Amino acid sequence: MRFNITDNVIVRALNKICDMVCLNVLWLICCIPVVTIGASTTALYTVMLKLVKNEEGYILRGFFKAFRSNFRQSTVIWLIILALGLVCWIDYRVAGMMPGTAGFVMRSIFILLGFFLLAVMIYVFPLIARYENSIRATFQNAMLLAVGRLPYTFVMVAVTVGAVIASLWNTVTLMFAIPLWLLIGGALVAWLNSYILRRVFTIFEVDDADKDSTKEEG
Repeated sequence: MRFNITDNVIVRALNKICDMVCLNVLWLICCIPVVTIGASTTALYTVMLKLVKNEEGYILRGFFKAFRSNFRQSTVIWLIILALGLVCWIDYRVAGMMPGTAGFVMRSIFILLGFFLLAVMIYVFPLIARYENSIRATFQNAMLLAVGRLPYTFVMVAVTVGAVIASLWNTVTLMFAIPLWLLIGGALVAWLNSYILRRVFTIFEVDDADKDSTKEEG
């Protein structure tokens, strides 16, 4: 009986970690121009959604192929989200200057809007990575999923926001967090979210399967 080292659980785990480190570095480098954050995040999720299904391919080739093919749509959507986020943040700051109950109510409204915008952003780039749709349809699907899959939405927002808050908690955590984010942080968050997104996206895959079976019966 011959022992195959590639079947070892530890070796497979180390290979997965190396893939995630490579993905994280690629993602960070491609995010540097800022305007390319959307395309870079879409490319990250394109590869990561395959990794969580154990469909590993060529990390570098898969990332840059997705980056190029989704660049225009991802960039337009990112710039829209960025503009809406800036408007929401400015309005929140203005509401903070309002005294009494009115100020509290307005701040609460903008916090909810900010939560919803973040939820849409969490869904929108994986949707681009997984499905071919127009910009409008992608936004609509992201908004529907953010509300229709609210428990999953809360978990993914908590994972994303929690990682950032934990990193910025104090100077000590920030010193530990900076090298972690540079090494694997973004890919780790995408990995955790991708496991949840696999369950969320079943609604589309079931619908597609039903349509295919209906066509075959017809």
